[in-house]
Amino acid sequence: TSGCVMQLTNSLVSICCNNVLSVTGGDLYISVMTIVSSIRQMVETPIYAIVEGSSPVLSYNYGAKRPARVRKSIFTMGLLVLLYMWSVIILAPHALIAIFSSDSTLMDDAVKALKIYFAAFIFMDLQYIGQTTFKSLNKKKRAIFFSLLRKVFIVVPLTYILPYSFGMGTDGVFMAEPVSNVIGGSICFVTMLGTVLPELRRMEQ
Repeated sequence: TSGCVMQLTNSLVSICCNNVLSVTGGDLYISVMTIVSSIRQMVETPIYAIVEGSSPVLSYNYGAKRPARVRKSIFTMGLLVLLYMWSVIILAPHALIAIFSSDSTLMDDAVKALKIYFAAFIFMDLQYIGQTTFKSLNKKKRAIFFSLLRKVFIVVPLTYILPYSFGMGTDGVFMAEPVSNVIGGSICFVTMLGTVLPELRRMEQ
């Protein structure tokens, strides 16, 4: 269910972004958002593989009362995801955009948008780690809550507030993502550390 909610909220955010971009930037920026979204999907696919591959390891060892292995799996998953993200997004934005378009005008706008959009994506990794841990340990309510928190209650309002109320235009649409990553990702990860790790310590005792 938490995975389904994540996909539904992703679709909701895409609708809202395209709605605002059509007004503030026109068709060009809808194309830019399409490229940025496609790159995100490319980048996230290996992340999904890492976190979904970690999920049964977490679940099994949690059920088998092996807290040390659960803790090790959480931090190993986190390290792999973080290293992968930095190497792909930061080092090769032009190469990623060139897969979808060679238009020079579009390239300049897309590079700027990509850098804004992924500026704090490392915090999104914290969301993946926290949410996957909750899901794997059968804490499904928390997994669904944090999916809704970041997308529905943070990203969607910011997509309208930043461009219009703060006069940021198209940049505000792309800025909504990193702001939500910092807020939502941090809250999810800190909550996971504050609830799961003490439980694992009690299990050890």
